[in-house]
Amino acid sequence: MAEAPKKIGKYDVIDVLGRGAMGVVYRGHDPYVDRPVAIKLANSMDGESTEGVARRLFINEARSAGRLDHPNVLKVYEAGEDAEQPYMVMEYIAGGDTLRNYCKREVLLPIAAVMRIVRQAADALDYAHKHGVLHRDIKPANIMLTKDGVAKIGDFGIARRIGADQTQIVGWFGSPLYMSPEQARDQDITQQSDLFSLGSVFYEMLAGTPPFAAKGLTGLIQKVVHEDPQPLTDLRNDVPEQLWRIVRKMLEKDIAKRYKHGAEIVHDLDQILNDSRTVSLVLSDDEKIARMVQLAFFSEFNKNELKEICKVAVWQRIDVGTAIFSEGERDRAFFVIVDGAVSIAINGVRIRDLETGECFGEMEYLANGGRSATVSANRESTVLRVDRDFKEWASLPCQLRMSKTFQNVLIERLRNTTKELARALRT
Repeated sequence: MAEAPKKIGKYDVIDVLGRGAMGVVYRGHDPYVDRPVAIKLANSMDGESTEGVARRLFINEARSAGRLDHPNVLKVYEAGEDAEQPYMVMEYIAGGDTLRNYCKREVLLPIAAVMRIVRQAADALDYAHKHGVLHRDIKPANIMLTKDGVAKIGDFGIARRIGADQTQIVGWFGSPLYMSPEQARDQDITQQSDLFSLGSVFYEMLAGTPPFAAKGLTGLIQKVVHEDPQPLTDLRNDVPEQLWRIVRKMLEKDIAKRYKHGAEIVHDLDQILNDSRTVSLVLSDDEKIARMVQLAFFSEFNKNELKEICKVAVWQRIDVGTAIFSEGERDRAFFVIVDGAVSIAINGVRIRDLETGECFGEMEYLANGGRSATVSANRESTVLRVDRDFKEWASLPCQLRMSKTFQNVLIERLRNTTKELARALRT
């Protein structure tokens, strides 16, 4: 192994950060600006053609990343040659790591943290695309993560600068595990191809496995081009349905159905991250079940049945006075009050209140009709919402338990209504 140089250009070399097929990355110091830097130095290549490719990769990365100035893009400060070896000086990330180290089941990051990382990467890609740069090799190893949780997209070696001359790198490139269907078919690549690759990274960081995997390249391409990934909601109980919808749209094979811009992904993720009513992202599956077993509605359910419900339920935090649904709405879902209280009103007349552990909306859920009442939060409340027909997702034992529970609720409601009607007639 060659000894590390003392200097590269004007930069002092301190130690080695990493080695790859195309070069070595050193930790260095800029004595003029007095800041730490990372210096990528191209390896000496055997053969004129190989060395030419390495040089073009360096020049392409410097020109592509060097024109970008975004907080989630790894900065390129300078590029040059030292003893005829190309080098590039980049932002140094102290204590940083790549996302590759957070893609195994045993080391997955919290869902909210993954969402923030992908949101930053989508924003960076949106910026790069608007400035005419396609990355073409988005993968976990090419996204750095600072110790403060900030994502930094790097390695623009095979990036394509839209409108640039053809001296840049062209051809079938990209990492097969993360490439888009159009890349796999060797078709034209657009900004949506980068978004598909980011969707693959997103999926892997949530599932601990890539969305498409096979033993050989031919089998992998077959899956990328023709097969859909297993739903994240099948692999993890704590992945909200609305989050899976975002990932699935990023992984659409038909580009007409896929996100067109990174900004659209940012918007949809912000809808979840900024929704103070959604608490599903901060409660683990075990925490949800621990709260559910204390509620009257779920008193007869066993743990496995509660896990099934967790898989399809959305937990929401509702501000006081907020209408959860209104009369006439065509919304098929039932709710269980986890904590707090709600009021039920018909034609503006408040007819009854419901407390923690009770359910509401069950009539419309079972009959698939319009809402006959307005339900609002009496105080700040947490509710569990299920909007999928239980016959679609529940096992047979769970279906029977749901039917029996709804039957008991309806009988109790009818009994209470009969008592109130009798009392009203007496007065």
